[in-house]
Amino acid sequence: MTAAPPVVRLTRVWLDTPELRARLASDPRQAAEAIRDVAERGAPAAQLVFGQLLLDGHGVAADPAAALAWFERAAECGDAEGWNMVGRCHERGWGVAQDYDRAAACFAQAARRGHVWATVNLAQILMRLGDPADRPRAYRLFKEAAAAGNLKALNSLARFLEEGWVAPANPAGAAALYRTAAARGDHWAEFNLGVLLARADRIAEAAWWISRAIARSDGGFRGRIAPLLTAHPDATLRALGAHALDLCTPSGNRAPRPRVRAGADRLRGWRPARGKTRAIAVPAASPVGPCPASGASAPHSEPRRADAPAILPAQTAEAPR
Repeated sequence: MTAAPPVVRLTRVWLDTPELRARLASDPRQAAEAIRDVAERGAPAAQLVFGQLLLDGHGVAADPAAALAWFERAAECGDAEGWNMVGRCHERGWGVAQDYDRAAACFAQAARRGHVWATVNLAQILMRLGDPADRPRAYRLFKEAAAAGNLKALNSLARFLEEGWVAPANPAGAAALYRTAAARGDHWAEFNLGVLLARADRIAEAAWWISRAIARSDGGFRGRIAPLLTAHPDATLRALGAHALDLCTPSGNRAPRPRVRAGADRLRGWRPARGKTRAIAVPAASPVGPCPASGASAPHSEPRRADAPAILPAQTAEAPR
């Protein structure tokens, strides 16, 4: 008499982001192997996570080309985040030659599937390609993403109003949108609002918003704005620029000054405040106390970046504003 085969009961374990991070932190290699096993069984969510591990070199050797292959497998299953990450690889040159046109096509695939960040990424690619004829489409995409609550898109809409890219310039409308996004924690909106306030000689308010942006952002952002601030005629804003440079290195030692990139004319037209100016003491952490204009502190919340997939956060890299 043949014995009955043993019964194997499989239990599905759902991991939210904190649990996944905890398992990866406790034993990265074992966790990566387990995730790869599930990815090979055809689960798009696991394919995305394993692709991100390969990008970051976390628990496995870094291999951008292999990461792209896993993102492509997820995309082939119709996964919107898979299409978005394939687009990111082509946009940034991760494991493949940089190709903005290919990136745009992938972002469009993800956007059609309702992926909000892909909508933002597609709009940014269109602006980066530099054809003025694409600006109305980019504006519509930003507007769609902003309606879904995306702060980066809201900041970009404000920039359209400020620059008059699809309609006559509307500085007041731009300031209102910047203020909305800034109050909700977008550091580019905080900086851009500070730029407009400085142009209006409202230096104290400008410094408050810019110092918030510096405190809550990363080295990529600080390195981009520091040379703009250190070149400003106002001592208060120059002090903020020097502080941003100091924060670019873990030791606090002054890093070499980065070159001013394209877009440095963003600060043209800034004027120093009337009368005598002086440097201010810049806080090392998030600024405290009320904004000089509103009398109330804005809430502190960190927005998700376009570089970060929904399942596992990517290494941050500041996207062009």
